[in-house]
Amino acid sequence: MAASKSDKSPSSNTPAVGSITVAAMANLLMVTPQWLRDLAKKGYMPAAKGGALPLVACVQGYIRWLKDEERRTSKTASASAVQEERAREIRLRNAKEEGRLIELAEAEAVFADILGTFRSALSGVSAAATRDLTLRHSIDAAINHALDRAREGFEEKRDVLRAGGDIILDDEETAA
Repeated sequence: MAASKSDKSPSSNTPAVGSITVAAMANLLMVTPQWLRDLAKKGYMPAAKGGALPLVACVQGYIRWLKDEERRTSKTASASAVQEERAREIRLRNAKEEGRLIELAEAEAVFADILGTFRSALSGVSAAATRDLTLRHSIDAAINHALDRAREGFEEKRDVLRAGGDIILDDEETAA
């Protein structure tokens, strides 16, 4: 007995009713088949069985992926962080070009040079002031003590700046 058209089984290339091939789904959503496999691995849609995907479940999964707030928030937060870092870089570059920002190493070198020159200039003060050796030693000790206090104050403020803090001048330094 001859089989009628309705008795024939569907060919293996034709997806079941309500299903669509992976290639057709990729084309429909304007993505690659690999991208669909990745969405299936992430749980947004079912994996392909026999080269076919359930149409409704895949469209719903794709919509779920588009609406996924956590993914979008994470992406937005990353973009914002990059944007903020670029803005910071521009602010620093502008401040440096405007002379409002210098490298800490430069400030240290300048201070060491000035303090060294000052110490050298003051080294002859005691000899010019008196011939009394005891008094000279007292004057030299006072000068060295004052210079050491200045160096220590600079080092303390440098360490505060290195740690990201702000320098607050006390009344004595502000009045000077």
